[in-house]
Amino acid sequence: MGKFRPMLILGTIICVINYILLWFGAVWSPVGKYVIVYVTYLLLGWTFDIMDISKNSLLPVMTTDDKERNSLSLFNALGSMIGGAVIGVLGPVIVADGKLESYYVLIFGSMALTLVLSISGALSVKERVEFGENNEEKYSLKEMLQFLRYKPIWAAFAATLIVGTGSSIAGGAGAYFYTYVLGDMKLMSGVSIIGLIASLVGIVMGPYLANRFGKKKVYLTAVIISTALNLLRLLDVTSMILIYISALIGGVAGGWMVPVSTSIQADNTTYVQYKTGKRAEAAIASLTSFVSKVAQGLGGAIPGYVIAAYGFVTGASVQPESINTGIILCALILPLIFGILGSLIFGTQYTLDQKAVIEMDAKINRNN
Repeated sequence: MGKFRPMLILGTIICVINYILLWFGAVWSPVGKYVIVYVTYLLLGWTFDIMDISKNSLLPVMTTDDKERNSLSLFNALGSMIGGAVIGVLGPVIVADGKLESYYVLIFGSMALTLVLSISGALSVKERVEFGENNEEKYSLKEMLQFLRYKPIWAAFAATLIVGTGSSIAGGAGAYFYTYVLGDMKLMSGVSIIGLIASLVGIVMGPYLANRFGKKKVYLTAVIISTALNLLRLLDVTSMILIYISALIGGVAGGWMVPVSTSIQADNTTYVQYKTGKRAEAAIASLTSFVSKVAQGLGGAIPGYVIAAYGFVTGASVQPESINTGIILCALILPLIFGILGSLIFGTQYTLDQKAVIEMDAKINRNN
């Protein structure tokens, strides 16, 4: 079964149980309702990580071949995208009648799918990369944090944090932008659909581009394109033509990043083994997950503080004109700044280009 498949299966079961308790625990218990709600909600992120980190740790131990890793990253990205899209489309349809029974169908149905697909998927893959006893993944928390001293590791994490924060800021300001700057929240739906379709195209393209040009170039190009599109939109922030163009091109570029990011994570795992002789699949996956969550948290909070500073009045039907400046700052200018900074760090400090990865894999294979 290997090291990660058992945890993926166990983590799925634990997460599903907690998710069901989140919805129904307070209903089933005559006492301690608020305690149950708070605890299960806080545990949701932790229990999800048990299976998510285990899943992301599989890639380095399924193959050492760079092209195969790129291909597997594609399937990982497509699975996540399709899974989210299915629930996103079917969920509102299932509960449209507002009946309690419909929510039962959605909650228990989605959890049944999670159990079946996660467990059957875990049983169908195999951890093929074997290591000697000296390379077992045994290290302290202090040793794990010391992995961050290596340039490719901290550069990748820094880029993920900065670019992810910028993207989350733009996402958090999206509803405000369409509501107050453009004056029509419905416009957001059409733009989102274009971006989703373009992302699917980009996800498929990502591994092929990575195989030809290398992951570093593809990831860096995607960040630069997204950054340039923010600059383009500043020419006329209310132009729907520019918004549609940005959603189309930016969606494709963003799609590249999803599988390539996963494959870069696998390369960083191999790099730690190359430098220390220690397997670090779970450590790199855990640290990557942590950095991504920090970016989401910062990016989600910043728009609220910025827009409030520009005079936003909660619940008011009419807002001061000054908030448009704050919204544009969050939707375009801050993501532009974060994108420039992230691309500079990744482009100059991340050293694992295509040639370096091939040489590193060859040396490890000779040593094994």
